[in-house]
Amino acid sequence: MVARKKSEQDLLARLKFLLAGLLVGLLAGIGGVLFFQNYNPKDDEGVAATTVFERMVERNELVSVSLDYSLVEKTTDINRLFDVIDIPFTDNSFWYRYAGTLKAGVDLGSAEISTQENVITISLHDPYVISNTPDMEKTGVLEERNNIFNPIHVEDIDALQRACVEKSQEEAIAGGLLEEARANAEEDIRNTFFAALGDSYSVEFEWQGEDAAAEGDATDEG
Repeated sequence: MVARKKSEQDLLARLKFLLAGLLVGLLAGIGGVLFFQNYNPKDDEGVAATTVFERMVERNELVSVSLDYSLVEKTTDINRLFDVIDIPFTDNSFWYRYAGTLKAGVDLGSAEISTQENVITISLHDPYVISNTPDMEKTGVLEERNNIFNPIHVEDIDALQRACVEKSQEEAIAGGLLEEARANAEEDIRNTFFAALGDSYSVEFEWQGEDAAAEGDATDEG
């Protein structure tokens, strides 16, 4: 009787040990599943940030600010004897309006990215004038005083147009066009990363290069 009771106790102890082992195994399995579901390795996060960056730079250029403008200028001309003495009754003049749209932004093709923990650093060259496109519906001669002895020539108008292009860019840059382009570019890029990765990252910027070096790349589109 005593032997039978001891045998039952041993069996009960084995069952408890077996159940405890199964419980530990089950908890370990559940913990492992939850761990892998929620674990995002740093390397994977860095790859995700790089992927977003690569898709972003495929746009090549980022236009971050657009400005409409209108200039009205007057030009006069008179024939001169030996380029010294004005010849009477040979003067002409005309008023000219030049309207267009300036676009400024950054070159994404030269951008670089680096990540450290939860900080993304984007390196960019300074913003520049991407294009200066005339509005031909608004651009043209407003008033002219021609002269049969010194008619207005096409090259006179072309020269004034070039002067208007230069003046429009100089005034826009002096008014903070490139600073606005920089601020808008930073905001657009931050929003791109936030939309793709959420708020797990902060984005910082390093700016390099010279503003003036890129201004000459602006294109006039007729």
